[in-house]
Amino acid sequence: MYAEVALSRVAKYIDNIYHYSVPPSLKDKAKIGSQILIPFGSRKDIGYIVGFTEKTDVKKIKDIIDVTSEYPLFSKESVDLAKWLSEYYLSFFINALRAVMPPGTVAKEKTKLKDRKRRKKPQAPSAKSQEEIQIGKPLDATPDQKKALDLVFESLKKGEPETILLYGITGSGKTEVYLQTIAELLRQDKGSIVLVPEISLTPQLIERFRDRFKDHISIIHSHMTGKQRNSEWQRIVRGESKIVLGVRSAIFAPVKDLALIVIDEEYEMSYKQDQNPRYHARTVAEEISRTKGIPLILGSATPSVETFYKAEKGIYKKAVLPKRIDDKPLPPVEVIDMREEIKTNNRGVLSAKLKKEIKATLSRGEQIILFLNRRGYFTFVMCRECGYTVECPKCSVSLVYHSKDKKLRCNHCSFKSEAPIICPKCQSSSIRYFGTGTQRIEQEVADIFPNAKITRVDRDTVAKRGAHEEIFAAFKEGKSNVLIGTQMVTKGLDLANVTLVGVVAADTAFNIPDFRSAEHSFQLLTQVAGRAGRHHLPGKVIIQTYNPDHYAIQYASKHDYEGFYKEEIKLREELGYPPFQKLINILISGEEEKKSLKVAEDLMKFIEKRIGENSEALGPVPPAFSKIRGSYRYQILLKTEDLDKARKAVADSIEKVVRLKGVRVSVDVEPMNML
Repeated sequence: MYAEVALSRVAKYIDNIYHYSVPPSLKDKAKIGSQILIPFGSRKDIGYIVGFTEKTDVKKIKDIIDVTSEYPLFSKESVDLAKWLSEYYLSFFINALRAVMPPGTVAKEKTKLKDRKRRKKPQAPSAKSQEEIQIGKPLDATPDQKKALDLVFESLKKGEPETILLYGITGSGKTEVYLQTIAELLRQDKGSIVLVPEISLTPQLIERFRDRFKDHISIIHSHMTGKQRNSEWQRIVRGESKIVLGVRSAIFAPVKDLALIVIDEEYEMSYKQDQNPRYHARTVAEEISRTKGIPLILGSATPSVETFYKAEKGIYKKAVLPKRIDDKPLPPVEVIDMREEIKTNNRGVLSAKLKKEIKATLSRGEQIILFLNRRGYFTFVMCRECGYTVECPKCSVSLVYHSKDKKLRCNHCSFKSEAPIICPKCQSSSIRYFGTGTQRIEQEVADIFPNAKITRVDRDTVAKRGAHEEIFAAFKEGKSNVLIGTQMVTKGLDLANVTLVGVVAADTAFNIPDFRSAEHSFQLLTQVAGRAGRHHLPGKVIIQTYNPDHYAIQYASKHDYEGFYKEEIKLREELGYPPFQKLINILISGEEEKKSLKVAEDLMKFIEKRIGENSEALGPVPPAFSKIRGSYRYQILLKTEDLDKARKAVADSIEKVVRLKGVRVSVDVEPMNML
């Protein structure tokens, strides 16, 4: 038998499987999933066994030098998933294979080349899933929750791959449906995977799962250390935890007897990986559901347009939770036209109405969430004399002013500079600061309400590990009464004392050149509005906007997802965007603009010859951010009804095009970000 080996490093765009013989001394150790040391050319390298074969055409086949892992790092099933992943997303196989390996494996590869000493063997599988299972008491299910549970249990009994959309308004009890389903599977000694957009933003969800399932759960997320993640992974491998709660990478967790996958807030962009392989966790979950014959639950109050379309067409099943628990009403939403505020000479970031409501809420001892999708103090600095905007020299974006250190910073790279006093272009003193960031809102609220206890949540304040949890715990305990933040405050918070939600600027996403901008705006507004009045106290929501007639704002103010969907789906069909056509986005980038454009134009010519009648290629054009971190960027967009044929056309074209030195080509199948 010869080992089929994937090399840990890809040389010159060659992603081959190599054959090696297994010496007698290693026959008992070499298995699918083993990490091995191999001779490759004149060097030694790390590889992974992905299969075995009885025949090979290779002459003078070389021996494996050593097996460097104490146990297999993945299974044959994982290899099959990695092969599908690499083919679907046009990724190198080794990159796809890494996705299914334990966390930290890549970091250890260099160490293994230098030091091949044996580590202590892993613990034997624990006999703990044989003890009496301790599960917390469930809540009483509402009639609608019972209907949803019946649909899920029916699907589980059939043992067939089904996708169920759990469509429920904010506060309707979707989480309880997940918990009761998982509890039933745990009693049967079966496993579940639950994905959330970003686990550090949902501390209350972790708390509920831990209360219900005790030690039967493993948590996997980006704010854990590599050692912590690896430890949890090994618990899963040994079968000590049957339930995994984590971010998108947790979809690859090797859960024993997996019987259910749940994706909460399935519309979230964070489920899409932005590096190779550029997978979407929802699509991967559907493939796992198909191969294992298990159900997949997609939950949200604001499903993606593509998901709701499939549910409407009967491709997915649909369970609906139309009411909040105990029939609590959704909070009333008032839309404030900020153009009218300017007419009354109000130049601040808070409208008169929002200021009045903040004052009243604070006087009652209740809490407030203020949402803005931009961090920083001012969002750009411009000369009023000549129109010059201070931009990052490495990226085609304006620099953001941060008041704490009085510096201009780029949100895309590490560049920072002093704020100019005079215009670098015309030398006038007409430099002014424009736009609104979270720091500016914090300052204005503090000035108007000096007794308010304010907490700000954005990427600047939560960079430290554990900061999310500390901030939200303090807010829950009432140590602050005003929470100001970006997207981090729009989901996962279920606090009885939050009665006012203010959206300071609802227009931030409308001007983004992306066909999903209206959808993302509607989802954000609806989700953040759902944080108010979730318990015994009535809530209120105020949305400030310069565009009050936009359909996303109108439908969000009525909590009307289906009204928004009907309008949005018409536009998608007219323009030929998903769900009516699939997209492939190709990005060509390099430090030399002419070289990058040359490769982009050549690639476009090859693609046009190969895509066929059911596809359309657009470009190459510079994207919205035409320069990032010193690289010039060009974009080719494919719209197609035949994704398989389009993928092949792209792969064949990339092979044909001449790669100029320093120019990179990346492919994103079914992109979520068009910038």
